[in-house]
Amino acid sequence: MTPPPAASACLPDEIAAFIQSGLSITVAGRDERLIPSIAKGVGCRVSDDGREVTVLVFAEAAEAVMRDIAHNRQVAAVFTRPSTNRTVQLKGRDARSVPAGPAEAALVRRHLALFASDLRLLGWDAEYVEAVFLHDWSQLMAIRFSAHGAFAQTPGPQAGQSMPLQASRP
Repeated sequence: MTPPPAASACLPDEIAAFIQSGLSITVAGRDERLIPSIAKGVGCRVSDDGREVTVLVFAEAAEAVMRDIAHNRQVAAVFTRPSTNRTVQLKGRDARSVPAGPAEAALVRRHLALFASDLRLLGWDAEYVEAVFLHDWSQLMAIRFSAHGAFAQTPGPQAGQSMPLQASRP
């Protein structure tokens, strides 16, 4: 059974900017037996009003997650800056697959370039990022959802703490 649509809340500007800044992205779903599925995201976009998050994935690397989201529309996405371990988790109950186009391909290139810059601080080069994260461009897909929960997941005493969402943007 599909849960009711999530209340329409907005991401605060600071969270929206962070999750779009070239991070490690992990997207997770679960099946009817509560078995998790995960995939690596390769880009993120927040709508201008802050109400929707779009995470980009390559379908062949995210088959189980896409299947689980199609089944129950629930998603969790984790955004981490490797050089600092700062991490934010978003949860959604209305996730759906939407087509990706040329604008999303450009977003992926920008995202992975920023991600590679951060990984360079840890000794990894851009070739590593491309080899691991780039796949067949025809398989680029988007997962769109409204965040119904946001959580600080940076390791430490604040991990797991709820982060407030806004009713609307100022």
